[in-house]
Amino acid sequence: MDSTRLPLSVPEGWTGWIELLRTPSGTYAGICELSLRGIPRCALVITQQLSWDAAVERATLRADHFVRQWGPARPH
Repeated sequence: MDSTRLPLSVPEGWTGWIELLRTPSGTYAGICELSLRGIPRCALVITQQLSWDAAVERATLRADHFVRQWGPARPH
């Protein structure tokens, strides 16, 4: 199974990537890592999705949620 690592679109100050692989059953799964100013902050597991696009969409949605909840501009 080959995997592919792609940059993830995240807010300024954050960096992120997603690494997806195609499973033997034809679905896509992987991991997403988020860093804030170069310091790793989160690793998200992307469970099996039916398509590549669905896996990227899931990673983007979960990353966005994490950044909103744990970013430095978080309201108290």
